[in-house]
Amino acid sequence: MTRVFITGIGVIAGFLLLVGVFAYFRKDLPNLKDISGKEIGGSVLYYDRTGQTLLWEDVNGVKRIPVKEESINQHVKDATIAIEDKEFFKHGGFDVRGIFRAAWNNAFGGGGTQGGSTLTQQLVKITNDWTKDRTLKRTVKELILAIELERSYSKKEILTGYLNAAPYGGVEYGVEAASRNYFQKSAKDLTLDEA
Repeated sequence: MTRVFITGIGVIAGFLLLVGVFAYFRKDLPNLKDISGKEIGGSVLYYDRTGQTLLWEDVNGVKRIPVKEESINQHVKDATIAIEDKEFFKHGGFDVRGIFRAAWNNAFGGGGTQGGSTLTQQLVKITNDWTKDRTLKRTVKELILAIELERSYSKKEILTGYLNAAPYGGVEYGVEAASRNYFQKSAKDLTLDEA
């Protein structure tokens, strides 16, 4: 009976601690009403009066062309999930095993650092410019925002937000800008090999 009582007290204390940590970190977090990544910037395209001939593109350090979900080839979506987050459709914003695996490898694995972030967590990092901050405090904030993102948006919307905001090398951000730069075609026209 005493063990049950102690276990119950431990569970209640753990729950209250978790709620306290959540409340402490939540007060300073940004509101994620927009996951399009428009804070990252984007290209401004100037066309002739017909709207068909591109005259000039103002990149301003970031080449980014956001597109709707239906304008991204399914191969790109599938390849991104397969490489970045195999469990994307199964988790609620974070992967406990991935976090512990990365922490263990970073502490004892030798070599470079490893990430345990899901696509949702990566979208939070990208849209808040937290990619260089690797502190525990930032990680807790990222987890809280990832959970809120998963509650506020569908998996399809999160994946589209990620594909429109993710860096693809150099100044290319988002799959459309990368596709146009690397393959001279729209993201909806990419082949399986290109994806």
